[in-house]
Amino acid sequence: MRRSAGWTCGALLLLCATPTMAGEIPSEGKDAGRPTTVTADHLEVRRKERRAIYTGNVVATTTDLTVVADRMEFDWDEKMEAVERVVAIGNVQVSRSDGTRAVSQQATYDVLQERIVLEGRAVVQGDERERVTVVVYPKQQQEQAR
Repeated sequence: MRRSAGWTCGALLLLCATPTMAGEIPSEGKDAGRPTTVTADHLEVRRKERRAIYTGNVVATTTDLTVVADRMEFDWDEKMEAVERVVAIGNVQVSRSDGTRAVSQQATYDVLQERIVLEGRAVVQGDERERVTVVVYPKQQQEQAR
């Protein structure tokens, strides 16, 4: 049922063609069962590629995470039931409810591994309660982690 509800919402949005478009996409991990709300100026769904592409003032929010970008691409699994990967491109801003923030040119979120990779110039800022922690993988381990 989650599959049809998400795609029905996307199809209705395409038919409405309003200047600001929103859709709800199921999330995985600790927020499983809770929707991710996405707003954008435009939405293009490519069913054969299993991809939804949001462009223009894109904002994706969950209960504890907000991602802002010029463009976001959501890649679905083969059954089109769950999002596997999200790529945010251009002027990416990631903020968590705990005050942690990051800025980069591109961010790729691997849903299954619950890992965000920031690319391009990246700036991460902690808050007074929590410092920034980064894990750097040696080249061999990095290839194995993928």
